[in-house]
Amino acid sequence: MSTIAFIPKRLNEPPVVFRGMTGREVGMMALVGFCTGLPIGAMSAWLLRMFAMVPTVAFLTAGIFLWFGGTVMRRLRRGRSTVWLYRHFQWKLASAGFPIGDGKSLITRSSVYRIHRERNKRGGRA
Repeated sequence: MSTIAFIPKRLNEPPVVFRGMTGREVGMMALVGFCTGLPIGAMSAWLLRMFAMVPTVAFLTAGIFLWFGGTVMRRLRRGRSTVWLYRHFQWKLASAGFPIGDGKSLITRSSVYRIHRERNKRGGRA
C-alpha cells in the first residue's frame, strides 16, 4: 500500500489573484472602494452638474482601493493563515458589542480559572 510522503501545506488554500490578495479579498476591497466612491462621486456630480461623475469616481476609487489595499492586506496577513484576518475582524466586532452570527461562537472575555476544593467533615480534602 502506498502513502503520500509529502502533502504541501498550501494545497487547499485559495490562490492569490491580485497583489497578494485572494479572490474574496479582491471582491471585498473593490466593494469597499466602490461604496466609498459613491458619495464622493455624488458630491462631485452635484458640484459639476455631470451625472457621469458618480460611476466614474466610484470605479476609480475601487481601483485605488484595490491597488493600495493589496499592500495593506499583505501586511496584515503576513505569516498568518488566510482565515486569521476574518476571525480577527469578527473578534474585534464581537468585543465591541456587535456579535456576528449567533453571538456565542467567540470567547470575548477572559478570567482566571480556579478549582475550589471543598474540605470533607474530617478536615481532609475531598
